[in-house]
Amino acid sequence: MKTSYTLSLFFGILMSYAISAQDFYSIGFEKDTISISRTNQNDVLTPINIESIFPDSDKYKNYSYVVNIIRDESTLSNNSYELIDFSKKISLKSNKEKIYFLLEKDSVYDRERKVFLEIKIFDSEKDVSVNNIAKHKKLTLIIKEHKSDINHVSEYTYLSYVGTNFDLVDGIKAQNLFFATNIYLPNRHNKNKTGFYLSLYGNRAMSEIDSTGNVRRTYKIEKLTDTTYVTYTEQSKMIKSRVSDNIGAHFSILFPIFKKNVSTDLSLFYSPSLEFIWRRTSIIREFSNPKNLESNNMVGFIPGTIEIGTTSRSQFNEYSFNAGFLGLFLTLENSDVSVRIHGSVGYSSNFYPKSSLNSTLIIVDRSYDIFFAGRAWITEPQTGLTLQAEITNTNNNPRPFFGVTLSKAFDLKDLSGVFSPLASRANK
Repeated sequence: MKTSYTLSLFFGILMSYAISAQDFYSIGFEKDTISISRTNQNDVLTPINIESIFPDSDKYKNYSYVVNIIRDESTLSNNSYELIDFSKKISLKSNKEKIYFLLEKDSVYDRERKVFLEIKIFDSEKDVSVNNIAKHKKLTLIIKEHKSDINHVSEYTYLSYVGTNFDLVDGIKAQNLFFATNIYLPNRHNKNKTGFYLSLYGNRAMSEIDSTGNVRRTYKIEKLTDTTYVTYTEQSKMIKSRVSDNIGAHFSILFPIFKKNVSTDLSLFYSPSLEFIWRRTSIIREFSNPKNLESNNMVGFIPGTIEIGTTSRSQFNEYSFNAGFLGLFLTLENSDVSVRIHGSVGYSSNFYPKSSLNSTLIIVDRSYDIFFAGRAWITEPQTGLTLQAEITNTNNNPRPFFGVTLSKAFDLKDLSGVFSPLASRANK
């Protein structure tokens, strides 16, 4: 204890001697680090204490100091804060001054940021900072990780979507569920590394309608005797509609062409992709407006009367593997909106299960094609409302699939609240 006290006393005497005998002084920050919490309601004004020790001499009456922002090292946007009263003349009568750091409010989620400050001392216009022997000549302001009280999505990185599909025939139906989970990691803070994009989704493609006005069909077969029966035929209008429910997994590697920076919110990536899609397609045939009714006696045996309804439905599954060798991924993301556009062209391998005379045997046809796929996502962060549209088609066997959905986006971690027990939610 005595040794520590002696060293402190010796250092103080030595420092006082150095200041009085030579052209040295001390002016610095009271601390080397200050933490600040941002809010979405009000600006935050933080005082910063400046401590100084100067020899009592008129030699220093023209001295002044300026607190500079080290912008090359700071990670907070320049338009988000302001230094107030940061330039002052040296007061030999006071060894404490204050400047102020004004941090503007913001409702958008943000990670931890830092602002670095330094003190510069001038004699008139001459920089004499080299003679400053202060302990804290630099200050680090830590802007803590910020989450708004408003329930909105974060940096658009891990998002899930739940909503419904638009359909040109049926309109919006809640039972046509749309869901998706997107993970977007562009490595925007490291220009030398690639990122990736992963999407797992389930949606319904728009119905396709085909109308034919001259279809001859048998709508009833009736037994007359053990050896004869009568067939009833009609000419009808046939309306055929096709709709596909899709479950898919899409993965893209993101090679930056240019990335988001302070001057633009746009990012563009070269994005080769792989995608698997399972489609369950339903085809519905409806017959209406019957005319030219006829009946014909036929020879043969049938067990009884057979009536064929006006509506028939068939279903089949197909599986597609798409390898997109040419792809671009464009994003525009800021505090107001998130827009993502992805286009891809590549090779497609399609599998079609077929029925067989032997019910225990599954036969699968395979075809190869060139595919094109385009998707766009638009998300408003405050409400999470998301409008999504996509189109997929093939070159050799054209079969376009259109999809438009309206959904609500929310952070993936919020799913934990959905699946929590009712008792635990009631206690919150």
